[in-house]
Amino acid sequence: MYSLGHFREYLEHGAAQIVQADVGRIGGITPWLKAAHLAEAFNVAISPHFLMELHVSLVAAVPNGQYVEHIPQLRSVTRSEIEVRDGHAVAPDAPGIGIDWNTDAIDDRRIA
Repeated sequence: MYSLGHFREYLEHGAAQIVQADVGRIGGITPWLKAAHLAEAFNVAISPHFLMELHVSLVAAVPNGQYVEHIPQLRSVTRSEIEVRDGHAVAPDAPGIGIDWNTDAIDDRRIA
């Protein structure tokens, strides 16, 4: 599902016990937070998909955040990765969105 309307429809019909919004597909941080709060209104947890370095902070910011999916696909193009301590993802305390892109590594993968 890629819109608040889809999430609302599923939640209204009791068709989801957990929603898995993806910040990159729902339109950014603000729509992701709206999806999380919409799910909260129906007493439903949110567990985001992909981009765990970004989502860990968002899950920490909402009362119904449950899990952060771990997909290490970005390791080859980032300078750091998500911190996991005692089995829990730790939200970074540095400014930014949590993803430290390695632009040199990205350039190395560019096709002319």
